[in-house]
Amino acid sequence: MKVRIILFSIIVLTIGELAAQDKPRHFSKEDIIARKWSFIMEKAKLSQADVLKVEPLFKETELEIWSLIEKNRAAFKNSRKKDANVKVDYEAINDAMVNFELENAQIQKNYYLKLKKVIAPEVINRILSAEKAYKRELIQNVPNHKRGMNPPPK
Repeated sequence: MKVRIILFSIIVLTIGELAAQDKPRHFSKEDIIARKWSFIMEKAKLSQADVLKVEPLFKETELEIWSLIEKNRAAFKNSRKKDANVKVDYEAINDAMVNFELENAQIQKNYYLKLKKVIAPEVINRILSAEKAYKRELIQNVPNHKRGMNPPPK
């Protein structure tokens, strides 16, 4: 469980930093969400009917997660201050990290409950497995190149 939380935090922070960097290969939030959705549709082998039911829920959930990232961005940036005269507020950073995980878990739970209302458990399982595969592939690609230069998986 701790490993999953740590991995998810790394993914979220990595995606946030990828989106925030002004590099030649800058990807917008919409681009990243679209690539992730494309990957999930392919990997989960969703029918057209399932796509029509799931896509709005998926995009709504992704936007909620991005809003959560934005909300916590200031606290996470405080951890990288290099000015020796400025004291880092570790308590605020720790609180933000824990609250981020709790709020993210609630968003994920709400997503799951919404999915349960519109599609079969087998399809939900394929979607959740595809999302894990996306995160795993994203993490595996980060060390191979400079940060911010890798596009998200297609």
